[in-house]
Amino acid sequence: MVAQVFYAFVVAVSAHAPAADSVRSDRDIRLAALRHVADVRRCYEREGLTRDPRLAGTLDVTVTVLATGEVSDARVAADSMRGFGAREVAACLTTAMRNWRFDRGPYVVETIVFPFKFSPVVTQDGRVVAS
Repeated sequence: MVAQVFYAFVVAVSAHAPAADSVRSDRDIRLAALRHVADVRRCYEREGLTRDPRLAGTLDVTVTVLATGEVSDARVAADSMRGFGAREVAACLTTAMRNWRFDRGPYVVETIVFPFKFSPVVTQDGRVVAS
């Protein structure tokens, strides 16, 4: 099996409040997401790859972020993952993302879509992991 990159972050942001309030910058959203790369990797490896070493696909997770920086909701909006472990990866990821924190500030309640692309990698010693 050949190594593949396994996820990407933040492509869409939409606000649920008047335009007079501020919206988080793409940079701030990416930085918050990058602080949690280990959560994403752990969900894929432990919940997915242990059940199906070939599990691959995409998950788009929609996250609602309050002005306080707390996540009030995280749901799978779209997915192409099929097979043993797909449901468990989605559940693990949405649970983890509900615990993410973003910067607090003069922000509106925002809905952010995080697209993740998962693909297994076989290491030289034969282990299957996410890269």
